[in-house]
Amino acid sequence: MKNKQIQAYWQQYCQRNNIVAEAESWAFAEEYADYLLALVMAGQKTATCDAKASYLHDREPLPRVGEFKIILDSRQQPGAIIKLSSVEELPMNQVSEAFALAEGEGDYATWYRVHQDYFTGSLSEIGITFSDDLTLVCEQFEVLDLAPLSYQQWLDFAQRTLTVSESAKLDSQLLLQHLSGKSRSFILAFGETLLSMAEIQQLTALLLRRLQGEPMAYILGEREFWNLTLKVSEHTLIPRPDTEILVEQALALAAERITQSAVKAYHILDLGTGTGAIALALAKTLQQQFSRHCNIHVTGLDKIPQAIELAKENQRLNGVENVTFLVSDWFSELAPESQFDMIVGNPPYIDQADPHLARGDVRFEPLTALVAEQQGLADLNRIIQQAKPYLQPRGWLLLEHGWQQGQQVRSLFAKNGWQQVETVKDYADNDRVTLAQLV
Repeated sequence: MKNKQIQAYWQQYCQRNNIVAEAESWAFAEEYADYLLALVMAGQKTATCDAKASYLHDREPLPRVGEFKIILDSRQQPGAIIKLSSVEELPMNQVSEAFALAEGEGDYATWYRVHQDYFTGSLSEIGITFSDDLTLVCEQFEVLDLAPLSYQQWLDFAQRTLTVSESAKLDSQLLLQHLSGKSRSFILAFGETLLSMAEIQQLTALLLRRLQGEPMAYILGEREFWNLTLKVSEHTLIPRPDTEILVEQALALAAERITQSAVKAYHILDLGTGTGAIALALAKTLQQQFSRHCNIHVTGLDKIPQAIELAKENQRLNGVENVTFLVSDWFSELAPESQFDMIVGNPPYIDQADPHLARGDVRFEPLTALVAEQQGLADLNRIIQQAKPYLQPRGWLLLEHGWQQGQQVRSLFAKNGWQQVETVKDYADNDRVTLAQLV
C-alpha cells in the first residue's frame, strides 16, 4: 500500500465483504492513467497486458488468478478494486480479437497499433527490441468496487481526463448536472456529496463519449436555441448559434410586413426543419408579438421521418401550437397551390470533399444534413430555382449557407430573377445568410 488513503479504502472494502486478503496498488502508464482508469470505471475495460520482459527486468512476480488489485489515478488516489480472473502468456501476434476488445481501447487493429507503439518505446529503455512475437502477460479481471467520489472529486477527475476538450470544466459540470439532476449552484455548494457506484459508472461512460469527441448536445440529448430547449438526436443537425442570424432576419422581415400592411395571416415555410429549431423559434416569437391581430402559422418540412417525429416532440415540449410538421423532400409533398409569405431554410451546403467533415462535432452528425453535391451548392440551387411558385408576391426567401459561399449564392439568386438580394454576416463577421424577395 502506497499511502494511508489507499490502505483505508482496502480495509473498508475487506470489512464490508468479510474477507481477509492482500492487494497490490498500481496505476496504468502515467500518460494514460486517468483515461484507462475511466475505462475500468465505466465497465468498458476488463483486461490489460504487459510484456513479460518488463516483469523479468524489474524482478516483479507475474500476476496470478485470484489476486486483488487496486487501480490508482494519476495522482495516486484509489479508483477501483479488481480481481484477476484469467492470466495467460501469449505472443502478441496470437492475442485474440476478443481480448483486444476487452481492453476497451478500440478494435483489434487499433489495439495492435497502440500496443506496438507503447512496447517499442518502453522496451527500448531496457535494451529490448520489439517483435511481433513478443511474449505478453494477458490479464482479465472483474471490477469489484469503485472508490467513493464526491461531486468535486469527480469533477476534478473528469477535467484531468478530458484532455481533448477546450471546455473540459464546463463539459464536466454539464455532465454532472445532467446525471444528478442538480443545478450548478447546488453542486458547487454541496461539493462533498458522494456519488453512488452506479452514478460513477454512468458519469464516466458519458465522459468517455465526450473524450471521443461526441458533441455535448448528443450526449445530453438536448440543446438550447433561441428561447427554446430542444431535444436532439443522431438523425438531426445540432442547432448552432449562427442559425439564430437566420431567425433574427426572418423575424425582422415578418414583423415589418405584418405591422406595415396590417395582414391578417402570415405563413412561413421552413425547409429541412430537423429538430424544428427555426420553425419553433419563429412560430413562438411571432405568436407572442402578433397573435392578437394576425394568424401566425409555420410549416416545417424534412425528408427524414425520425427528424419530423423529433420536431413534433420539441413542439410539445415547448408548448408551441401554431406549427405543422410534414415529411417532404423539399417541396415534393406540398400541394401545388400552397403559398407562403416567407420561406426559410438551412439546407446541406458542405462540399463532400471538405476536410472539416473529419473534424469536430460534424463527425457525429448525419451526412445527409451536411453534404451537398456541386461543391455544396446543389440543394441551395434547387431551392432557389423551385421556391417562387410557393411564395406570395413580395415574399422572402432566406437561406443559410457556408461562410465562403455568399458570392455564389447571390449569383444563384440573381440568375433566377430574384430581387433585393442581400447577404448577412454571422457573429464572426462571415457571410452566413442570403435573402431575396419575389417582386
